[in-house]
Amino acid sequence: MGGFKIPLSFSGKSFFEENYIDDKKIEDAITDFIFLLVESPNGSFSPDFQFGFTLKNFRFENYDSENKINQKKIEEKSGNPNNYAADLREIIKKYEPRLQNTEIITEFDKNKAEISVKIYGFYMTKSEGKKDYEQCIKFHVW
Repeated sequence: MGGFKIPLSFSGKSFFEENYIDDKKIEDAITDFIFLLVESPNGSFSPDFQFGFTLKNFRFENYDSENKINQKKIEEKSGNPNNYAADLREIIKKYEPRLQNTEIITEFDKNKAEISVKIYGFYMTKSEGKKDYEQCIKFHVW
């Protein structure tokens, strides 16, 4: 039996299947939700302080273009598993289960003070089955 209850808790596949008849709507919904995740600073959603992306917190810190530590953390080159790409992978895994086998590539262009977040994976559709997913999000730090 599908449906929902208060506090909002969805159950049953039929609720989601009825709302995503068109395959394009699934991709758009995934993209919209990922934008929401990336644009939300970590800790900004009081019902769930884990919701959001820690890189957005960095965006508002004082930025020094000579600071190599942050660039390494952004580009996953620090050798430390605590980096922004790994963080976003875990957030997507937790909050966007429709996207599977997620790969994240983060790049930092210090001349433009711009961060690129490339997201790859796949999702399932009713009519075509497995479909590849690719998205690039860019934003500036200051």
